[in-house]
Amino acid sequence: MNPVERVLHQELTGLLDRLATSIPEGSFEAIRSASPTLKTRLDDADAKLAAVRESLLDSYGRWRRALEDLENLWALGAWRSTAAEESTEQSAALAA
Repeated sequence: MNPVERVLHQELTGLLDRLATSIPEGSFEAIRSASPTLKTRLDDADAKLAAVRESLLDSYGRWRRALEDLENLWALGAWRSTAAEESTEQSAALAA
């Protein structure tokens, strides 16, 4: 589980805990069946939450790949710099 998944899991667990303490046992289904409009809104909110979660995880994946690309470019630059210095030192040694 990556860091973003952990945060989302903690927040969802916190929400479920708050709901469990504020909604009497067994009343969730009664609320949903008594109010079809509320059921539809709850279903829409659940779907929206799932879509936003997916978007966050997808964006985090792109973030990680961008960090990796940046790190690789810096490593390549350092390697080229070191290779150029070694080439200069070898040329100087051969000229001497």
